[in-house]
Amino acid sequence: MYSLIGGCHITIGAASFTSMVDVSIKRSTREANATATIKVPVTAVLKQKGGEKTYIETARQIAVDDKVTIKLGYDGSLKTEFTGFVKRLNYTVPLEIECEDWYWKLRRSSIKKSYPSTTVKSLLNDVLAGSGATVHPSTIDLALKNTIVDNKTGAWVIEKLKSDYGLTVFFDLQGRLYAGKAYEVKGDQVKYELNGERRNVLKDDDLKFYRADDYKLKVEAKSYDRNGAKLEASVGAEGGESKTLFFYDVKDAAQLKNIAEAELKRYSFDGYRGKIETFLIPYAEPGMVAGISDSLYNQRSGNFYVESTEVKFGRSGARRTVELGIKI
Repeated sequence: MYSLIGGCHITIGAASFTSMVDVSIKRSTREANATATIKVPVTAVLKQKGGEKTYIETARQIAVDDKVTIKLGYDGSLKTEFTGFVKRLNYTVPLEIECEDWYWKLRRSSIKKSYPSTTVKSLLNDVLAGSGATVHPSTIDLALKNTIVDNKTGAWVIEKLKSDYGLTVFFDLQGRLYAGKAYEVKGDQVKYELNGERRNVLKDDDLKFYRADDYKLKVEAKSYDRNGAKLEASVGAEGGESKTLFFYDVKDAAQLKNIAEAELKRYSFDGYRGKIETFLIPYAEPGMVAGISDSLYNQRSGNFYVESTEVKFGRSGARRTVELGIKI
């Protein structure tokens, strides 16, 4: 059992903070970048290397591009929640420090190169060169033809891959960039109990149970072959939600329509949609699988993909908001 007294250890450059901070962290499989905002006193006790403490003007010890690591938890048992860099200092009271993961490095990089033939993996290796980040081993090995990057930032390349090929792109905490199909990367399972003696969900007001028959969905399917030709197919009901899904190397329009029908069934599930609020424990991050159990309504139990998380830590407590995606 853990106490409700949270703890933190935040390092920014050579300085570290263990108290008197407010933190907000947002991570999502839908966004290529993770962000964090840290609020600290304008004048603070900073622990320098060697363990010495001194009162100093906080902003003088922090600079844009400083490496940032945020660890949070209970009773001294802390877990890394964010790694990245200082993006901006807002000279407010308290001092506000905006941070971003390795995507920040890609905003400041530049690449000028023409690729008659390449792959997503090869392109991303060029994009990440010198950033300290690497390509996730599960990244799709999709062929690209006649690709021109004319003095663009790495961030521009990432967003182009997302918009043109429908790739899900995001960094993990180890600085590995995943680019591929949504839901292909699955992390550990985290378990939540909505009712009963072992309930570990503080708030589930935003979590709604839907039946597949009540959920109108239209799937717009697009596919690229190795020569760059595009196929399209549309299935589902009009007047509801519409999703555009991308696929690769589909043989013909009939096969694409069959794939779209299968995806329509996968998205039109009996299960929960929405968000839950918990303590920092159990730990969860985007890409994990949330196992939901409900002792009152067993038919509502199941495994759901974690789409996004938002962590808030400060004097008022520590909370994690978890957004559930499709049923696994």
